[in-house]
Amino acid sequence: MKKYLFIILLLGVCFGHDKKTISLSKLSVDKSNYDEYLINRSVGFHKINGFDYLDSTIGIILVHGFYPKKWDTKGFEWVTPILKLSKSGVPMWFYRYKWNECPLTIHDIMSKNLKTLIKSNKDLKSVIIVGHSFGGLITTLLSESWDSKFPIKTHAVATGLARIDKDISHKDCQNPKKDKYTIAPNVKYIQWATIKHQDGIFKHLKQDPQKVEIINGKRISLPKKYNGIRIGHNSSLLYVIDNFTRH
Repeated sequence: MKKYLFIILLLGVCFGHDKKTISLSKLSVDKSNYDEYLINRSVGFHKINGFDYLDSTIGIILVHGFYPKKWDTKGFEWVTPILKLSKSGVPMWFYRYKWNECPLTIHDIMSKNLKTLIKSNKDLKSVIIVGHSFGGLITTLLSESWDSKFPIKTHAVATGLARIDKDISHKDCQNPKKDKYTIAPNVKYIQWATIKHQDGIFKHLKQDPQKVEIINGKRISLPKKYNGIRIGHNSSLLYVIDNFTRH
């Protein structure tokens, strides 16, 4: 039976490369040599090439988060996870979006693009989406609104879902964050929550924005350390990438 495993990543965004492919050989684990290669490209799905693919009926989609303007290593947190995933022979796709757009607009565009991707890949029987940080919010909104019979599994990693006073302002956008999320019938959803005081994005907040009610979904609390490394906002990806297939 033919199998295709796809991966779509939700990360920070910038424009630059027009090609819809990403070369594995151009990804550097040396932070000083990283040139924002993953983020410097157009909006949409970008296939990652440079390794042998396996056939699978499952597709994995990885989605990036929000990046401050002066952040000069946008997307670097995804380099090691991508290199690890490439060893499984899974065809991967990186999803690039404009993080300064309204969250609901990003959601609408991604939902439409995802349905097009599924339609154009006839061997796919299900899709796994891994969204990090702000990308996890987009993934969660998609998990609520998914109206297709096509089954998807979604993972929101280190994601602020509750509405708080210090939420990032997106122009005149509607704030989609809330205290309760209801996951659609054809979606298997997992929220991976960091320890608040270890998370560089959340530790200064009065409340933990990860604390929400998930109906028809599951919450997993991340450990303090993994392989001797303290699990924070970005390093949470390393743990999830190594363990999400177990759930």
